Amino acid sequence: MKKHTIRKSVPIGELEAYMRAWQAKKPGCVTIRSIGKSGGYDILAAVFTDRSVDDADKQRALIIAQHSGMEITGMTTALSLGNYLASAEPGAAELLRRQVIVIVPCPNPYSYAKQSPAYQFRNEAGVDEYTAFDYHGAKSGDANPSAHAIQALIDEWQPELLLDLHGVWYENQLVIESFGHSAFGSNRPYNTAFTRRVQAAGSQAGFPSFDGDFCETLLQTDVSCTDAEINAHFFPSARGAIAPTYAYLNYHTLGASFEIAWEQAGLARALEALRVGCEVWSGELYPGYPVRTAVSPYGHNSIRAWGVTAAERRASRIELWQKRGHISFGAGHPEMPGLSSVIVSLSPEINKRIAPYYVPMQALAEGMRGLVDADVERMRALLDEGYESFAEYAAKGGEGVRVEHGMTIRFGIPFADAQVEAVLYNGHEKRPGERDGYTVVTSGGWVFVDLHIPPGSVADFAVAMVKYRAAVPSGGIVEFNLSLI
Repeated sequence: MKKHTIRKSVPIGELEAYMRAWQAKKPGCVTIRSIGKSGGYDILAAVFTDRSVDDADKQRALIIAQHSGMEITGMTTALSLGNYLASAEPGAAELLRRQVIVIVPCPNPYSYAKQSPAYQFRNEAGVDEYTAFDYHGAKSGDANPSAHAIQALIDEWQPELLLDLHGVWYENQLVIESFGHSAFGSNRPYNTAFTRRVQAAGSQAGFPSFDGDFCETLLQTDVSCTDAEINAHFFPSARGAIAPTYAYLNYHTLGASFEIAWEQAGLARALEALRVGCEVWSGELYPGYPVRTAVSPYGHNSIRAWGVTAAERRASRIELWQKRGHISFGAGHPEMPGLSSVIVSLSPEINKRIAPYYVPMQALAEGMRGLVDADVERMRALLDEGYESFAEYAAKGGEGVRVEHGMTIRFGIPFADAQVEAVLYNGHEKRPGERDGYTVVTSGGWVFVDLHIPPGSVADFAVAMVKYRAAVPSGGIVEFNLSLI
């Protein structure tokens, strides 16, 4: 039988010195700190950012090798990423100017120090720190020091991106490279374009990457289904939460897990993921990760984070995300070319009084008189131009909420040549503006109109409308010449 040898990495007793060497290479850009203890060892985090640049407009990314107890290529990829960020590479400088990147290469040093598969995943209490989470955070205090340290780090940074690095523990061991695929069904990136881009970076580096979609099965989301024959046709998935799920649920973090056989592949994909935070994403005004949409039941119309700086958008995104379950969102239906309207309510009391499901939009506007600061006549002037729409509106009950950090209402208009004629918020006309007004972005055949409602101006109940003109294609059956020649 072939004897396996443990994959080489930095000995646990030398890890701190290895990481502190980054500070010497790039002073002013690296801080090393302990975030907890595991088996008597410090759990070390490296914070990378260019401190000469104001943090207000920086995205935040957290990279953890949470199974690094024995999945050593997760740890060595994290160390490789730290080496890159501490280098003189031009790309590294750009990342540090635009982001705060926190790397935790070895969250479970107790297991790693043992250098034995007999301690795979386990800490000194015999607990698997990786699965020591539920949806509300780390479980049972003292038995899970690493999980609590990771949760505290997530709570501190509220990151836009969380990369969770896994891999192999033997030399020459093979694991199929993957990104965005996890045994935990809830641990997946929600943005398929992001996933495809990161996957492509690994392939371009010469390392093919597994894509969960190749399985051609759906995730089973009906937890009440007990029919074994039905369940057999869905992808088997571990239930429950882990660190990326916790970050997503609490902060709308874009989380993704890696399986890494070779550090070069993991590094190529991690760097590509980080580059997204420096670029203007499709359909956006500002650079950053695709984490801005908090409520979007229709897909093209949505509630999004408000703000010009990354810090403003982060505060808005997290507030809206955490209050998502209390925000009612509706739209004028059927939608007809020339006018798009949405309804946003934070008040169950107003919902009861003026917003029953499928009330005509004209009646909804009339019902706002005396309850909401609204120019009802201006709203009716648009609605009476032949737009026989109803408020398709599933109002939520419970207690009302207040939105303190602003919101942006996005309208997706499916005509590339659309020209905006008017944007109204409760009948009050808005002017172009990035903080209190509207902006227009054209992308992928869409014209996106973003209505920015700043802090202090979010109404308890609002109808927002965009009037536009566009060349609308003619409808009807498409005929072909079927005669034989």
